Amino acid sequence: MHRPKGKPPVSTLDEFLGEASWRLSHAEALADYGRDEEAAAELAQAVSCEEHVACLLDAAEREQEAVVHRVSAASCYKQVGQYARAVTLLRAALSAPLEDTYRRKIEQQLIHCLTQARAAIHRLSPRATRRRIAAAR
Repeated sequence: MHRPKGKPPVSTLDEFLGEASWRLSHAEALADYGRDEEAAAELAQAVSCEEHVACLLDAAEREQEAVVHRVSAASCYKQVGQYARAVTLLRAALSAPLEDTYRRKIEQQLIHCLTQARAAIHRLSPRATRRRIAAAR
């Protein structure tokens, strides 16, 4: 039985990889042109693709590759200020066996994101808000 001419079938993983790559590049280009809101929207779509890719790679028992895509997704979340989500992905990435150098880089990103997430919580807490209002009087 012969295969029909044309492109070979594309796997779901390849589709998500392609879309993630395109969206990340597009987001970067939009940011370069100062179109920050559109860039953030593209990053949101890219992060969704990256998370799907990581799950598909886990299912295919390709854990090391999944880590790379979790870190990429965390980086996207970090860029749009969603530090708590980045923390979750970075912790998941650290649960896999990693080369020491790469582990340290991820740990540094995690520390940064935790610091930013804590600051955001402090800014949003009712007690901190009351203190700011009182200080402004």
